[in-house]
Amino acid sequence: MPSFQARALGVVISLIGVRRMWDPERLERTISKDRRKGAAQPSAGLERRFVVRKEQVMGQDVFTLSPSGRLARRPILYLHGGGFVMSITEPHWGFIGEMADQLDAIMTVPIYPLAPECSMDDTLAALVPLYTNLVRQYPDTLTIMGDSSGANLALVLATIGRDQGSPLPAQIVLISPGVDFSFSDPAQLAIDKVDPILSLRGLRALGPIHAGSYDIRDPKISPLFANLRGLPSVAIFTGTRDLLNPDARALRTALTAVGNPPVFFEYPDMLHVWPLFPLPEAGRARHQIADFVKQCEQAVTASV
Repeated sequence: MPSFQARALGVVISLIGVRRMWDPERLERTISKDRRKGAAQPSAGLERRFVVRKEQVMGQDVFTLSPSGRLARRPILYLHGGGFVMSITEPHWGFIGEMADQLDAIMTVPIYPLAPECSMDDTLAALVPLYTNLVRQYPDTLTIMGDSSGANLALVLATIGRDQGSPLPAQIVLISPGVDFSFSDPAQLAIDKVDPILSLRGLRALGPIHAGSYDIRDPKISPLFANLRGLPSVAIFTGTRDLLNPDARALRTALTAVGNPPVFFEYPDMLHVWPLFPLPEAGRARHQIADFVKQCEQAVTASV
């Protein structure tokens, strides 16, 4: 049974009407409001706890958070969610800080181009060189991690890098991944009635905005249909009250079929991207993420 805090959060999110912001007739206003607000910046608390730097890479802001007063042991590239149309938020930064703390990590966080102003080609033009440089700088040690559409991007970058002959990341962590932008899995119909954050109607309107000139099932848009062979260890975190839960299950099946069964964490009744919220279940998931990264690191070290 979910915690009291998780149940209360679901009620609050439903009352606020979060899922309505994705409705096709509201989406333009939702995006306009996001652009007026702008991308969230690292908080004053993060500035006190970490060394925070901002630089321009390919015309985009890229933040790095590294431990203050201690050695950074692990590099992590974090890609935020938001349906490819929404900016990074305060909960993202809170999660990023927690991962940096638990893993003594140097976190690289790109503020990547968003639709509809930019195309997927623009997004990849900004991210592929950044990812390539990081994975070459930290071969066998870089973790690539993302939530929702950021998890989509993490998988896309890993497959693109593999095809281009770049070193592989050490592991991939996917939180509530959206990997099939056709949103055609029949299992989503039942979840649509209970998900307080995402709506099937809204997601189906979002798909073409993100895809642009691409076919909706192109592997750069829907990496569920990519060649998934030869990737490193993958951890997937998903909740059963999340419209993207069928995506996570389908990805588990696809990875298993190519001989790389993921570590799969499915939380009953958890919402979309619940590890970003202040919940007991989020704390447990964050510890599981940290343990996964450490265990993969130990396995790599043992094989050398």
